Amino acid sequence: MRLSTVEDFGNLLKKNGFVIDRIYEYDRPTVLKDGEQGLVNWMKQFFVSELEMMPEHVQAIAFENVERLTRETLWNGKEWVANYRRLRAIAHI
Repeated sequence: MRLSTVEDFGNLLKKNGFVIDRIYEYDRPTVLKDGEQGLVNWMKQFFVSELEMMPEHVQAIAFENVERLTRETLWNGKEWVANYRRLRAIAHI
């Protein structure tokens, strides 16, 4: 199940018997290590099983395409910055 909004997260907590004291979301930009190689390394970490099914030349094409499509918004000139969002709740049963 993918939780995409505060409302989704809150509904899941309530469905499982929690009383919500506070729930919120916020931006959490995160610098990816290794400079220019950071985005490729991130993809290799989080998509390992999908990448294992691809020949290396297809992986290289995928990496190039993702970098090209995201460079304008995620590259700051010296490092890649992932635009994570965080959901946080204070709740009790």
